[in-house]
Amino acid sequence: MRGRGRGRGGRGGFSPAPRNTQHPTDSKIATPALSTLHHVTDRKLSKLADHHDKFEADKKEILAKFVSASDDQSKVEALLDGFEQYGITAKHPELSISNLKRFVHQAKHDPSVSASLLTDWQSKLKHELDVTSVKYEYAALFGKLVIEWIKNPNPAISTVDNDVDSEGTETPESFDPVGRKEMHEQRKEWENYAFNERNVDQEKIDGYLNEIFGTTLQAKKVTKTPLQHLRDSMKRVMDFKSDLQPAKPKNTLHDNDWEATITAHRLTVDTLKSCIRGVLQSDLLVGAKREALADLENQPAVLKELVDVLNMDLEGLDKWEWDPSPISLHMRRQLNGKYRVYMDEETHQAILLHFVGMTWAVAFKQAFTTFYHSGAWLQSPYRSMNKKARQRREYFDRGSKNNHYNVRNLRRESYQNDYFMTQLPSSGFEEHRDYAAEDQDASSGSSKSPLATKQAMLRLVTSELLLNTKVYDEFLVLQSDFKWFGPSLPHDTIFAVLKFFGVPGKWLRFFKKFLEAPVVFAQDGPDAEAKVRKCGIPMSHILSDALSEVVLFCLDFAVNKRTGGANIHRFHDDLWFWGQESTCIQAWNAMQEFSNVMGLQLNEEKTGAALVVADNSKARPLSTSLPTGPIKWGFLKLDASSGRWVIDRAQVDEHIEELRRQLAACRSIMAWVQAWNSYMSRFFSTNFGRPANCFGRQHNDMIIETYEHIQRSLFHGTNTTNVTDYLRRMLKEKFGTDDSVPDGFFYFPFETGGLGLQNPLVNAFATYRKSFRDPGQRIDRASEDEQTDYDNLKESWDSGDYRPKRNNHSPLPKDESETDAEGDEPFMSFEEFTRYREETSAHLRDAYSNLQECPPEEQVETPPEILAALRERSLEETPYWLWIYNLYGGDITKRFGGLQFGERDLLPVGLVDVLRSEKVRWEG
Repeated sequence: MRGRGRGRGGRGGFSPAPRNTQHPTDSKIATPALSTLHHVTDRKLSKLADHHDKFEADKKEILAKFVSASDDQSKVEALLDGFEQYGITAKHPELSISNLKRFVHQAKHDPSVSASLLTDWQSKLKHELDVTSVKYEYAALFGKLVIEWIKNPNPAISTVDNDVDSEGTETPESFDPVGRKEMHEQRKEWENYAFNERNVDQEKIDGYLNEIFGTTLQAKKVTKTPLQHLRDSMKRVMDFKSDLQPAKPKNTLHDNDWEATITAHRLTVDTLKSCIRGVLQSDLLVGAKREALADLENQPAVLKELVDVLNMDLEGLDKWEWDPSPISLHMRRQLNGKYRVYMDEETHQAILLHFVGMTWAVAFKQAFTTFYHSGAWLQSPYRSMNKKARQRREYFDRGSKNNHYNVRNLRRESYQNDYFMTQLPSSGFEEHRDYAAEDQDASSGSSKSPLATKQAMLRLVTSELLLNTKVYDEFLVLQSDFKWFGPSLPHDTIFAVLKFFGVPGKWLRFFKKFLEAPVVFAQDGPDAEAKVRKCGIPMSHILSDALSEVVLFCLDFAVNKRTGGANIHRFHDDLWFWGQESTCIQAWNAMQEFSNVMGLQLNEEKTGAALVVADNSKARPLSTSLPTGPIKWGFLKLDASSGRWVIDRAQVDEHIEELRRQLAACRSIMAWVQAWNSYMSRFFSTNFGRPANCFGRQHNDMIIETYEHIQRSLFHGTNTTNVTDYLRRMLKEKFGTDDSVPDGFFYFPFETGGLGLQNPLVNAFATYRKSFRDPGQRIDRASEDEQTDYDNLKESWDSGDYRPKRNNHSPLPKDESETDAEGDEPFMSFEEFTRYREETSAHLRDAYSNLQECPPEEQVETPPEILAALRERSLEETPYWLWIYNLYGGDITKRFGGLQFGERDLLPVGLVDVLRSEKVRWEG
């Protein structure tokens, strides 16, 4: 590598940033933790440069003595003496300095030690010196790349974090009116919703809810109805006074008696830490403000003080106001091209709101779950088994009576556990779930992460398609969402629903203050006029999620009731429904009714329906009672004629242009890599649908072909054909390196001194051979297993091995299709045996479950020496990383003497981790 650049890389050090004298969590100035990391990094790079300089000087002297040596034996001795004199340790496991000294001594007196052997020892020792030089060079290059990253943040980040003066207030220089045309258009539409009060008929909403929940209000003398239990639970949220003191007489607890209702529910240091993590996860705060909040979790003394302050705030919630006011608004671009509006609120306030929001979110989830299990929620599958059919089944099939292992019950369990009110936390202070995030890794973290839930929804829909077309010959799916749901949700609608569910008036007043925030767009400058929100919910607040989910819970129950027991599958306002045509029409009517009553609007652009039939010769047009439009998920479109998902290449091409723009806006190579990873390995991979059994191998082929197209298109016209060649050119232009930079340097992780570039194709290749060739055959195999079960039962019946006694007073009811003469008792037909497969077939359940699984990633064969090296350095051994290490490891080991580009204790890995933790901010 040319231009190794042993400069000290900012040896002067980073000046520690001054502490803000205001609230400890309000600083927009670098935190002590980050300043310390900067300082440690500078010291590391300085020490690295010193070590490098010393080594190169030592190496020069050793090689000078080597060159002046008179014979091969003396040359080896010169190298060995240099290693010993300068404390150089040979890293190659087969190179022992002590052994070589013995062998050289032998060579002086033993003529059988050949000259070629001496030459080989020379070569190995010189290679060891060269390897060390190269490792220093790449460690120094890594340090330069980190420094470049620090000094050159992306423009998208710098415009979010406004300049601040010593008092922590925005300076006029922070005013930036620049923005893309799309941003201004979307801002205008957002303002049209947010600042205009949308009046709805609250009496109409109340009447609708009374009609929907009417059956749960029927009079009972002893027990309370499910709705009454729900309403009672609302009165107990953050109200534990009754648990501590005798109950007050009726009407003595005034509606605004906050002290009596709040004081028992106090924060502790542990819950405060959870709230801090929740605010960080919500991505509400960015830049230095986020760093300050992250640093706060490691300051025990400050945490204790903050707990006291927050508890005092809780006691005075009746007087709570947004402070400071107005709150600055910032627009951030998402990868899908949409802009989201965030409030840059005071950090202490964000923590308080998160605590209140999380408490209410858990309370709502628990109350709605109790309601779900109360019996009010209907459970009725298509073609449900009646009493007569069940009696005949139990009579002929001895094991069917206790058979709960079926598709129907699996569906119910899946809906309860994975989709019912999934946006709300079930208990405790779980992490905030950003349902709209599109550049996170769905394969990482909890199985119930938002993106994992979206992926599971796609697999569920596809598995239902395969099952229904095989069992019932057709499948109908319906999809929709609400247009600008967050900004357009009327406040009157929220309060009408909250009142119906019995939320106390004091909390309604608090929620009203929360929703009616005084705001101003930061880009409008310091003299812009503040406005009060009159509609919609603030972005990235768990309290917003809780309030919106209360409204959408009514939709869930309305669809369940209107369809007689079917469930809408919903992730926030993404709506999915499938089944038979008549049921889908009922569900669609229920969605429209709900929207009209609640003052919401279904999004025509994202609303559609598709009918998939097993035999295309029997295809028919959709009912006019259903919406038109394609069924889409991410970059996928459902092809109704084949029943397969296909990638929309036109949509991909639009994002190739956007990716090119975003990469061009990156001002450092590491920021470029981070943007690439977010866009290619997370955003694209997520929206293609990760390989799954229900998609089959054809889906892997489609993903591979699309990624090949993306990379060729992205670098077209750059005189490069792939990402590694493009990055080599960037390194050459910025740091004077040559074309010898190995591929592994780009793909190896930060911990080794690599750039951590991700290859999105690995998953598609790693799951390729395990993917089903034809997913429909999995249902066919279940049918064959059912045939085998039927044949065995019939054979046992016909042979007389099993013939139960029948009660003469209770004759076995005949099947509707039975035409045998009176007195005959033939075994049930195969058609009757399989008529209610969703309730009777364990084989069908296994197939249905198996189709929703993802094929395992194959692990490449890994030599023991690579595994030992990974474990020695505590590096990941996931299928992805084993693939990368085996693909590039041979070349890296040969050139660097192992899998490490530089000594880990000299690499600024800690600072890189902090920089990577900040979510990518896209150029707007």
